[in-house]
Amino acid sequence: MISVEKAIDLIKKNTKHLPAKKVTSIDSLGKVLAKHIFSPVHLPPFDQSAMDGYAINFNDFIKFETFKVIGEVAAGKSFNKKINSGEAVRIFTGAPVPKGTNAVVMQEKTELIGNEIKINDDVLQYGSNVRKAGSQIKKNKKALTQGSIISPGGIGYIAAMGIRKVDVISSPKITVIVTGTELKKPGEKLKDGQIYESNSLALIAALKSINLNIQKIETVIDDEKEVYNSIKKAINSSDLVLITGGISVGNYDFTGNAFKKIGVKNIFYKIKQKPGKPLFYGQYKNTAIFGLPGNPAAVLSCFYEYVYPSVRIMQGRKDVFLKKTILPISKDYNKKKGLSLFLKAKIIENAVIPLEGQESYVLSSFADADSIIFLPENSENIKKDELVEVHLLPAN
Repeated sequence: MISVEKAIDLIKKNTKHLPAKKVTSIDSLGKVLAKHIFSPVHLPPFDQSAMDGYAINFNDFIKFETFKVIGEVAAGKSFNKKINSGEAVRIFTGAPVPKGTNAVVMQEKTELIGNEIKINDDVLQYGSNVRKAGSQIKKNKKALTQGSIISPGGIGYIAAMGIRKVDVISSPKITVIVTGTELKKPGEKLKDGQIYESNSLALIAALKSINLNIQKIETVIDDEKEVYNSIKKAINSSDLVLITGGISVGNYDFTGNAFKKIGVKNIFYKIKQKPGKPLFYGQYKNTAIFGLPGNPAAVLSCFYEYVYPSVRIMQGRKDVFLKKTILPISKDYNKKKGLSLFLKAKIIENAVIPLEGQESYVLSSFADADSIIFLPENSENIKKDELVEVHLLPAN
C-alpha cells in the first residue's frame, strides 16, 4: 500500500492534458483555452454613444447657448451629413458618433425648444459619454490568454469580437462500468439479495457538477468474461474508464484479473486510507483507468480526491484539486495512526463537523456533506477545536 500523498503524486506525474479541438464559442463554457485569442476588430469598432442624448462638438459648447438639431442617428445606422458649428444630432445608445462631434449630452440635461436644444450640463467635457473605438480592445491585441477558463462573460466577449469558434482543450470521453450481479436499476422490483445500483448515478452527478458528461454507462454481472469484454471495449473508446466494484480479492472480484489480461499498467493499487483502500489506478496506452471500490461512499470519496484532479489535469486546468481550507473541528474524533481518513463533513459557523455515518456504504452523510475532512496517516485522537484540513466539495 502507498500513502495518499504518493498516490496523488503518481496521478499528477502520469496524467497529461488532452489535445486541443475547435468548438463554437457557446460550447466552450468551462473549458480551457488552448491558444491565445487576438481580437480581429477594434472593440467597439467605432466611436459609440454611451447614452441617449445629443452629439455636439465640445468646442462649440462655450460659444452657443442653443444648438440646432439637424437629424438623428440610431444604433445600427450612420449619419453622414456635414455638421456645422452650433449644430447637434439626436443620438441613441450604441449609435456611431457622427464625424465632427466629440461629446454626447445626456437628454436629461437638455431642454428641447422646437428644433433647438438648450444644454444644462456643468460637468460636460470633451469626450463625455463617448466610447472610443478600440477602448475595450484594439485590433490584433491579445484578448484572452491561453490557459484561461471560458466563463459566460468570456463567451460574450468572444462573440462581441465576431469570433465564432475557439480552440480549447478537449473534455475527456468517460465510460463508467458498474459491476455486480446483485444490482438493479432504481424503479425495478427487487428480489431477495438484490440492491439498487447508485454508483453510476452518483458519478454522473459528480461529473455534471464540474461540467463533464459520461459517454457511456454499463452495468455488468459478476462474470469473468463479461467483465473482461466490457473493460476491454471501454478502454479502446475512452480517455477515462471508471469501474466500480470487483477490485478486491473475493471469488467474484474479476476487475483486477481483467486489467492484467488486457495489459493495463498498474501505477498503484491500494492506498493507506479509509474509505477506499482498494483503489486501483492504471493506464493502457492513452487511457486512464480507475478501479473504484464498490461501496458507494468510498466511490465518491475516491472520485473527489483522485478522479477529480485527474480529469482536471486532462482538461488542462491549473486548479486541479478541491479547494482547501483550515478550520477548527467541532468535536473530538478518535483516530489511530496508520491510515489517512476522509470524513464526510459540514461547515457550520466557521467550524467543521464530521457527520454521523462515516462507513463506506453509507450515503446519507454524503447527501448532507459540503466538505471532506482530511486526517493524515500519522494523526491521532483529534481534539475539539483542533485545526484540520478541509476539502470543499464542488457547489451544485
